[in-house]
Amino acid sequence: MIARMCARTVVVLGLAMPAGMAAQEASPIEVGGLLRAGARAHSDSTLGGQGFRLFESRLKVEGAVGLVFDYKFVVRYDASRDAYRIHDAVVTMPVIPEFELSFGMFKPYFGYEATVSRSDITFVERSQAATALRPDRQIGVQAGGQALDGRFTYGAGLYNGNGRSITNDGDDYMFAGRVQYNSIGTIAFYDELVVQAGASLAYSEDTSAPLGKGIITGDRSAAPGITSDFAGSRLYWGADVQVSYHNLTLTGEYLRADFDLDAPLSGSGPAETEASGGWVQFGYRPWGLLEGVVRYDGFRPALGADRKFMVFGLNLYPDGYARFGLQYASALDDLPHAPTLSDGQFLFLAQVDF
Repeated sequence: MIARMCARTVVVLGLAMPAGMAAQEASPIEVGGLLRAGARAHSDSTLGGQGFRLFESRLKVEGAVGLVFDYKFVVRYDASRDAYRIHDAVVTMPVIPEFELSFGMFKPYFGYEATVSRSDITFVERSQAATALRPDRQIGVQAGGQALDGRFTYGAGLYNGNGRSITNDGDDYMFAGRVQYNSIGTIAFYDELVVQAGASLAYSEDTSAPLGKGIITGDRSAAPGITSDFAGSRLYWGADVQVSYHNLTLTGEYLRADFDLDAPLSGSGPAETEASGGWVQFGYRPWGLLEGVVRYDGFRPALGADRKFMVFGLNLYPDGYARFGLQYASALDDLPHAPTLSDGQFLFLAQVDF
């Protein structure tokens, strides 16, 4: 983390408080970014999308205005639109060390893997469950903090529920919250047994809201009620646990969503359906630079066949801000592919986070 912070470009600008208030000292502006590129290959030629790829490209500007508030602004390259889009736009007021208040567009407090920065996730993409069931970035207000010397962290927020859209469908809102406990707190290296557990909850009522990728196996048009314009109520919940000891780590997470649709999947009248999934991962890091991981990744969609994969990975960390990764996925029982996984898929990743 220290190396990563030192690698960032720091530009100092003079900032002044409004009239009638004492001037503050100049505050630094930190400019950073994330670049993830590589290649993808798989055995099913009908899936397409093979060859070299740009997985992620972001540019970040963040800083502070005196002791009043911190800010962060991130733009992300959207390959599907060949354009940059606003990814984060956050103003945070650190009220006390155990409590801070944020406004803007950001990632909700929900899920374990979903709240981990993309630069720090184990594989090239998040699990099927996190991809399908985590709420997208939202516009709203949220509060969070930590207590017990960093062992207990919490956060909750109220959001529009429509992703990055500045509008609010039907004037309804989304609530999301998460709590997490770590047996020894926020330290960089663990030389003893560490147990961490977390729980998440979210609820929203919508008239036209986007849902995550992979809710449906196969053609999304077969389920008009579960689309990018979801109408109804949805309840998300999840639990996760991680046990670490020296170079060994065992992590698991389970997520579920219950949908009450205004329009049914078929027939007439109200309809209810659900989707759930989870993953269990074992990691071993014999040296600081090298990490080997194996993961079971399963998902039961709202409509269609279940999807189950074994995913194997090898990561190399040559310094504090670069990473190289190799990943292989294998489907179990000849099951269908997922939005980010397919049988016999190879992925190579080269990443720079500064």
